[in-house]
Formats: sequence, structure tokens, C-alpha cells
Amino acid sequence: MLERRYLVLLALGTSLSFWDIFNVPYIVDYASKIFNVNTDLSSLPLSAEMLGYFIGGSFNGYIASKWGRKKGLILSMGLISLGSVIGLLSLSFIMIIISEFIIGMGIEGEVATVPSYISEMVENRGKTIGIVESFGFLMSLVVGPIAVLAGQEYWRLLFLAGVTIAIPSLFFRFYLPESKLWIKKSNEKFKWDNTILLFLIAWFFSYFAGYALFSDPIFSLIGNKGFNNTAVYFTYILYGDPLGVLIASIVNDKIERKLTSFLTNFLSGVLIISWPFLSGISFLGIGFTIMFLQGFKFPVMYTYTAENITTKIRTLGFGIADGIGHLGGVIGPIILSLYYQQDVILAFTIVGLTAIISGSILGIFGLKTKGLSLEKIKG
Repeated sequence: MLERRYLVLLALGTSLSFWDIFNVPYIVDYASKIFNVNTDLSSLPLSAEMLGYFIGGSFNGYIASKWGRKKGLILSMGLISLGSVIGLLSLSFIMIIISEFIIGMGIEGEVATVPSYISEMVENRGKTIGIVESFGFLMSLVVGPIAVLAGQEYWRLLFLAGVTIAIPSLFFRFYLPESKLWIKKSNEKFKWDNTILLFLIAWFFSYFAGYALFSDPIFSLIGNKGFNNTAVYFTYILYGDPLGVLIASIVNDKIERKLTSFLTNFLSGVLIISWPFLSGISFLGIGFTIMFLQGFKFPVMYTYTAENITTKIRTLGFGIADGIGHLGGVIGPIILSLYYQQDVILAFTIVGLTAIISGSILGIFGLKTKGLSLEKIKG
């Protein structure tokens, strides 16, 4: 069993990772105006972060599979710290793109390793993973108000948390115990698991939809619906995300994750398609619900992905599936931005369909895992 103090240390790092995830839309919004970047290019920092996920997941996942979960956890926090320093000192839009790429590598290192590490160290893996991830998603409650207060003039301060939290978090991780299950399997040879490809496709389409919701056209749509302070109203919508994580954490071990992984993506896709047709309070309500479902899916899918991959290559497989799957997060914002200029309805229909496809894949091909140990599921 993993002691509570170690879970707190993991939660500290996870909260930093999600701070960096949630602050990107505000950085994109503010920095693109400061550096006079047009809409077609304004989402490049977000896309760069997704590319960082692509590389960081496989790289960090391999290290955590080959040399231990602990080393993978230490590496990921070092990358987040480096990227945050570059972002804080950025003097051009290109520097912001570079910083988000490095931060993305670190964040995906966290994503590939933390759920796998926890699932191997505790009995109630769904609830525990959900609680740790909740600390991260609760950062959206802090990021929004701080980003609005900082405004366009002090937007660089959004990188400051990455510098101040990463250093102590990095230090504390040297005291984490190694996964006993990894130690048991460490001498085994790597063997490919075809389930990785299944989850890669599912994550690709899920991230296509999810990260499109953090791109600049969302702010434009909010403004076109008559809400003048787009950053404030985006923050209202964004609050659905941490609420979804909290609820998912409570029910994660009580409901079959095959079912919840399917429903969160499928229903989110249906609502995304309908969103541009709405206005007023109903527009904000559906936006909040979409973000709720997006938040709900993460504790569920993180746990479910770790459960479906064998122990020896769990972090590597997770890193490949989630990391390469983040290419969907690279493409999604770009596609939404391009099509938004031509046809708003078509743009959101494309995004919604990708979420529906993701849920359908998991619902059809995923394994049932409720109440089963990792060794009984895949070994």
C-alpha cells in the first residue's frame, strides 16, 4: 500500500501539471494579441504542447518501464520546471511555443507514469487515481480567476507556478518508494500488447475533441453569443471540468469503467454538435456540461488504460497510447480553427463526431475490469 504522505506528494505534482494544462487557453488568448498573431496561428502553443505529449509519453514511459516508475516520475517534473522557466522569461511567441512543447513532454510523463504507479501500489485504484487527479483538475478553480486578474499585461505570471511548485515536488519525489509490482516484473522481456493500439486510437479521437475545446475559436464563439468578457465566461464553463473529476473519483470503483469510458465520450460528442445552435443560459449550461463530461472521463480513462495494459510495459504502453494519442490534440484545435472560419456548424460537428468515435471504440472493444486485480485482467 502507498502511504498517504506519498499520495500527497504525487498530488502536488499532478496539480502543477494540470495548472499548466488549464493556463494554456489564457496564454494563447493574451499572448496572441500581444504578439499580433492571427487566429490561424494562435493555437500553435497548444499544438506544441500536444507534440510534447507525443514525444514525452513514449520517452518517459519507456524509462519508467525499463528503469522504474520512480525515475520516470522524477524526470517528468524536471521537464515541467524547465519549460515553465522558459515560458516565464519568454520575449516572443516562438519562445512560448518552445516552452509549451517542453512542458507538454513533462505533463505526458506524469500522465504515463502516475496512474500506472498508483494502480500498482493501492487496492482501490480507481478512487485513489481519481483523488490524486482531482487535485490537478481543481487547479482550474484557481487558474481561471488568476488568469483573469493577471490579464493581458501580466500573463507571464501564469508560468510562475510551474517554477515555484516544480522544485519542491521534484525534491520530494526522491523519497517515493518503487513499485513492488514493477520490481517483480522488471526482469521480464518487453512484449507488445495490441491493446495499446486500441487505446491509442481512442485517446486520439478523445483528445481531438477535448483540446479543440481549449482553442481560440471557443472564445470567439462565446463572444459571438453576446458574452463580451470571453475569458470570464470561458472560466464559468471550465468549472464543469473539476466537478466532473470529483464526481468521477467518487464513483470510479463503483461503476464498470468500460461503461463510463464509453458514455463520457459519446455524450460529450452529442452535446458538442448541438452547442453552436444554442444561446444565452442554455449555451453556458451545455458548455458547462461538456466540460463536466470532459473532466469525468479522465479519472475513468486513466484507470481504464492502466488496467488494460500488461505490467511490464504498462507505462510505456500508456505513454504510447496517451502520448501519440495526443496528436489528436494537435490536430483538433487546428481543424476547429480552420473550419470555424468557413462553417461554424460543420466545425463543431467534426469535433463532436470524434468524441463519439472514441467512446464507441472503448464501448465495443474494451475489457471489463470492475473488481478485478491487475494481474487477473492482463498480468
